[in-house]
Amino acid sequence: MIAYEVRRVHSCEFCGTDDQALGTDSSLERAKSIAERDAGLALEWAWFIAAGEWPLSADPGDGVYRYYIYARATAV
Repeated sequence: MIAYEVRRVHSCEFCGTDDQALGTDSSLERAKSIAERDAGLALEWAWFIAAGEWPLSADPGDGVYRYYIYARATAV
C-alpha cells in the first residue's frame, strides 16, 4: 500500500531550512488538496527529478514555500 506524504519547505540563507509535514493520505488527489488548502490556491504539480520519480513538487510563486509529495510504502 502507498501513503502520500505532503511536506511544505522553506529554505533561504537567512532562515535556514524549515521543513514541515502537513499530512499523509492514501489518495494522491487528496494529498494534493492538503497542499493546495495550505497554499490557498491551486498548484501546478511537476515531477521533481524526472517523469515518474518521486517527489512531486509545486511552487505557488510566492517565494516562501515549496510543496512536495512523497510516495511512501506502508505495511499492509
